[in-house]
Amino acid sequence: MAKLSQGINGPFSGKVGAVVGYTWKGIPVMRGRPSPRTKPFTPKELNHQAKFRLMNKFLRPANNLLNVTFDHLAIGMSAFNKAFSYNVKNAITGVHPNLAIDYGMALISRGDLPGAESAAVSSVSPGLLQFTWTDNSGKGKAKQTDKLFAAVYQEEIANWEYQLDIATRSQGTCEMVLKNFPGKSAQSFIGFMAADGKDASNSLYTGLVNI
Repeated sequence: MAKLSQGINGPFSGKVGAVVGYTWKGIPVMRGRPSPRTKPFTPKELNHQAKFRLMNKFLRPANNLLNVTFDHLAIGMSAFNKAFSYNVKNAITGVHPNLAIDYGMALISRGDLPGAESAAVSSVSPGLLQFTWTDNSGKGKAKQTDKLFAAVYQEEIANWEYQLDIATRSQGTCEMVLKNFPGKSAQSFIGFMAADGKDASNSLYTGLVNI
């Protein structure tokens, strides 16, 4: 049963015949009800579905991070969906059933700020990572006050640890304490956010590190 929220000429929510009404981000939306599928999925469709499952497993635990680092790009969709859309197109290698994340192509942030230069990561003690980079403040839009974030993904447990505002661009080094990954190998990334949050750099993959 559908509900009219503003009278006969207003938006509705629920099912009416072959259509469904709902609100998304404050916008009234109407779509057709899906018809039951009777034919088997094609290899292309199965590949597409597998890519979506793989990328969702990779990015969903970092939802809160992506809602910050992709927020300035989120027009007409959520920041997470913006990040998902880019990465499902660009950061998966192989064909179903042999799909894998291409970590070197994955972006955890995206934007027009210059990224980190000459970046490296090392584990200086169990559960402690040290990131280093070259201060390139003044290059293009790069500012000393740009805020660095660091993110680490552990594939075996499909989970992330990350820290926003861990350092500024001008510092050139920072340390990140990890709570859940000591003794494991993890994929690492860093990137910059503008101090006002209105822009970001493309994140940089800093490689697999033994924590």
